[in-house]
Amino acid sequence: MEVQSVNSNIYTKKRTQSNIIKAQNAASITAASNKLMPRGLCAVHFGHSINTSSIEKLLKDYKWFINNDRRPAIHSLLKIETSKEAFDSLTRYILKNDELSYELIDSIIKEPRNMKYFLKDFEEKLPYGSDIFLSFIPNNIYKQAYTKYIDKRFENAKSISELLEIRPDWKEEVLLAKHRDIYRNSDFELGHVPETINHGKFEAIVKYLHNYMDINLNKKYQEIPPVTIDGTTFTFKYFTDGKTDKNVFGILGPGGEHFIIKIAPLERKSLDDSCALGTLCKIDTYLTRNYCRNSAPFRYYNHNLNASIYDFIEHRKVDKKITLEEIKENIPDFIDLNMKYNDTAGRNNFFILDNTQHRIQGMNDYHYGVEKSEWITVDNDHVVFETRFQPIIDKYHHILPNTMDLFCKFL
Repeated sequence: MEVQSVNSNIYTKKRTQSNIIKAQNAASITAASNKLMPRGLCAVHFGHSINTSSIEKLLKDYKWFINNDRRPAIHSLLKIETSKEAFDSLTRYILKNDELSYELIDSIIKEPRNMKYFLKDFEEKLPYGSDIFLSFIPNNIYKQAYTKYIDKRFENAKSISELLEIRPDWKEEVLLAKHRDIYRNSDFELGHVPETINHGKFEAIVKYLHNYMDINLNKKYQEIPPVTIDGTTFTFKYFTDGKTDKNVFGILGPGGEHFIIKIAPLERKSLDDSCALGTLCKIDTYLTRNYCRNSAPFRYYNHNLNASIYDFIEHRKVDKKITLEEIKENIPDFIDLNMKYNDTAGRNNFFILDNTQHRIQGMNDYHYGVEKSEWITVDNDHVVFETRFQPIIDKYHHILPNTMDLFCKFL
């Protein structure tokens, strides 16, 4: 098996040292300047000073764009035309204010596909070497504001899916605790069971399919007899063709409803581990809640059963040797959601996007994807989530497991 992998968590040594030196120099200059500044002036990087009245005027313009132009906060901020130093000071002022920073960060989070453009605009508007978005710098102003934002979103969340719509890399312990807090039980679930199946029937179906699971994946296909549950007959097809412990079954209801059921052994249930079904469902909840056209739509996950439901996708496999670069080119909406594929082992997990896939026609720019013959991924448990606007907050998040994590377990 040939595997290409990347470790996206590491900045190049040269780039990191350069940014740290710039930030440290800037911080020293700013600290020294502030001691000498008359009251009413504030220092910014490289010793530039901006009069408080100037900041107030820019802030007034910023709020006018929000309230009168009805522009989201991020678009209003980027519309401000001023010097780089003044723009830096305005951005810092906003980030230091709890209410203003929440509004700004929330407007960024609501447009994940535009984050790369926002970052480019900031790079053009901020002074060279500005450390605002260098979250690895101690006491980074943006990370501090983002932490407060996440604290509030977590506290006010009404569902786990609401949190996973923000980002997919929440810790298992955090999600389980929040679920207990919201629902007052330990029956952790994501999404909703389709009406044609319902909870009771789903549990019975999963128990029935356990009789046909192949834990070591020694069998490629096998016949599964139909089963009748509460007067409803379901038929099955066994789809598994891979090297992990997730078994994949097609299920067909009496009305022609077609879904995919994924089941993994109960002793291997996890929301954090590499290859775990729960980890996959966290990631797929993020993608589906953000209407990703390059990913199979997720429906439901039951942690106690370690089983999930997906919409069935009519498909033609991308059955050829592929590279990471080809994957990147053919799943652009997946990439635009700040996700990166980091291995090529599962090349059978990519299908051609076409106009027969009615279950995903409501996804973002579906018809454009069909026109370009893009791909759909159906197994996203070796990916990276990364954007400067969403730094990892240790008490809530951790890096998603990737290919190298899987290999290290066998070393």
